[in-house]
Amino acid sequence: MKNNSSLSVAASRQSLRQIFLVTLLFANLLSWGLAPIQAAPQYNIQVGLGTLSVGEPLSYEGMIVILRPSPGDNFWYRLPHRVEVVGELPPGIELVQKGAGFHDLARFEGTPTRAGTYTVQVSATMADGLKTNSITATFFIEDPKQREYSVQTWGAERLLAGVEIGNAGLQVSSPYRVLRAATKVNISGLPEGVELIFHGDGYYMLTGTPMTAGTYPTSVEFRWPDDNALIASSQFTVQVLPDDESARNYQLTLISLWPLRQGVSYSDHGYQAPWFYVEDQFGRRSEGPFTCEASGLPEGMSFSAQGCLVGRPQQAGNFEISLQVTLPNGAKTNTQSVSLQVRPSLTLEQYAGVYDCNIERSETLNGNMGGRLRFNITAGGQISGFLVHQGRRFPFASSAVKFDEGADQWVISPPNSGLQLSGNFDEQRDYSVAENSPFIRFAGRASAGEDAVGLAGWRATARSAASPSPYASAQPVNILFVPRDEAGQQGDFGGAGFMSMTVSVAGNATITVWAADGSAPVSLATTLTESSIGAFIPVYALLSNSSGSSALMGELFLNTDGDAAGQLTWQQRASNRGAFPEGIELISYEGVIGSRHVTQPQGLNLMGLEQSIADAQLDLMGDEVPSGSEASLSLRSSQILAVPAEQQVSQVKLSYNARSGMVTGSMVLRQSSGKRGRSVAFRGMRAPDGKSILGHYTVPEAANMKRSSAGMMKISAKAR
Repeated sequence: MKNNSSLSVAASRQSLRQIFLVTLLFANLLSWGLAPIQAAPQYNIQVGLGTLSVGEPLSYEGMIVILRPSPGDNFWYRLPHRVEVVGELPPGIELVQKGAGFHDLARFEGTPTRAGTYTVQVSATMADGLKTNSITATFFIEDPKQREYSVQTWGAERLLAGVEIGNAGLQVSSPYRVLRAATKVNISGLPEGVELIFHGDGYYMLTGTPMTAGTYPTSVEFRWPDDNALIASSQFTVQVLPDDESARNYQLTLISLWPLRQGVSYSDHGYQAPWFYVEDQFGRRSEGPFTCEASGLPEGMSFSAQGCLVGRPQQAGNFEISLQVTLPNGAKTNTQSVSLQVRPSLTLEQYAGVYDCNIERSETLNGNMGGRLRFNITAGGQISGFLVHQGRRFPFASSAVKFDEGADQWVISPPNSGLQLSGNFDEQRDYSVAENSPFIRFAGRASAGEDAVGLAGWRATARSAASPSPYASAQPVNILFVPRDEAGQQGDFGGAGFMSMTVSVAGNATITVWAADGSAPVSLATTLTESSIGAFIPVYALLSNSSGSSALMGELFLNTDGDAAGQLTWQQRASNRGAFPEGIELISYEGVIGSRHVTQPQGLNLMGLEQSIADAQLDLMGDEVPSGSEASLSLRSSQILAVPAEQQVSQVKLSYNARSGMVTGSMVLRQSSGKRGRSVAFRGMRAPDGKSILGHYTVPEAANMKRSSAGMMKISAKAR
């Protein structure tokens, strides 16, 4: 039988799982170092398998992690990869590749259905073409019926009449683990209004409201569902007490997280400043509003009726806080004390620097193109910069920047932009390298009337030749876009475009972007933001093309070994040619991978197109395109010529520029019923898979050459 302290057992088990996951994700993070690594990285693969049981679903046990022995981190499991398994998996277990979330791990998933020992070989291929080592993964699956179990309870022996049950329940466990397999439960003797339900992961919870005070002898049996054999049983007494406030004992728990900062505003439920909750001995948490009696608080701070320390500390130092809380019913809690540190306020010099922020997409606010806010704040408090909005650049000076004391935020109104930007500077303790060099983020929103979207960006790290950036290298980081397929899984590693990034010793980054829509290369200048776990690089690039314009935006993360990862999205705007034709979809790059270890990631060589395509099929998609249109292509020097097939497409002439990697040309769609033949102009580029060309075509009207139709054209290689 468990006493009330058994409540912590369930929480401890959950905490252990969380600790295990955090250890997998963040153990052995990045080491510092400036010298570039010339050799290709070696990836190792690990599988976290423990002892499994028939009927018990896998959770954290089946995770697959990609590790790097140099510099010894495991952050880069996030890079796109495909796991291969050789051998027979246990019945009921399957391999799940990385999921829809970019940070989702590849894993084994399912519920074993048969005991035994199963051995498979596991390896992975990374998106940069490199392979991991191959390891042996052994599944030890035991029969849970071979163990002995007992029933344990917590909080179930004493309840209150007329009061909803708090945290009370039962579990079946052996000496070393909770039984998570399915069971049949027979329970009798519970008070009226109370029932036992399955809570998940082997735990069963009491729920409901006991109606009548009294003593209730209770019996419970757990049995196997297939043969009804007994697993374990128990008899215990549930005592339902009258709801007498004088008999209830309220326990105050005060949570102190990390030091506060003098001069920074803290609000309800921000969970950066201390907060508290109140429970009784029956596991029932009380709701506010609370009346707080506190001593030792910094000037400017108080506890709110919702349980949070709020306000703006006016002084720095170490404070010993004592707190007692009065509940709405007049009952008082115990008094609890906690130590609180308030660090000195950051000076303007400490806030000073360059901030680069991305503005989220909005159909009404910015035509789904997003935006960019870049500004510099000096040690004297002067702020100037520029806004990129609707494809235009709006510079602003300090006269356009105000601090709204009532709203407690900075407000920037770039002239003639029609947009107002507001936000605050926020110290990110989790990423700061040291107290004297905090990691600062500017976050807020961009608004125009009632329309508003979020904006956020980091402060760049100031570097010089005397203090060079550990991320600088003579080798560029070549980055491959990896789109996802319709099912939300990682797409073909061939990608859909690429970037090349160079980093100077001062931490300045220059990014050159090629996109698969046929856009000419565009360069973006930005600055790294260094933290204790790597560098953040904002990306916002506008690309013009023959059929409209597009924006590429997101964030990259770079380690000192020259590997990059991140998420980018590419948005096409069709404002200069009307709506997208039916069947034309936008492209999103949900994951990217970069490396200094290859001159260009595999499949990104834009030269030698003539050697990669011999025969091809031409597929046109969009408005006014004849069904089944195709052409047989042949190659002559730097030109691609087409022999029309059944006169469906005629006068096809595409030219490839080996220097720029661009494919341009024209063709005529055949005349169809009610429609004359239409000339098609095309502009595109070779896709990274080396076997196709992706781009946009436009169909001008003969009279005024307006773009009346547009779409995507794909030329895919056939076997020779």
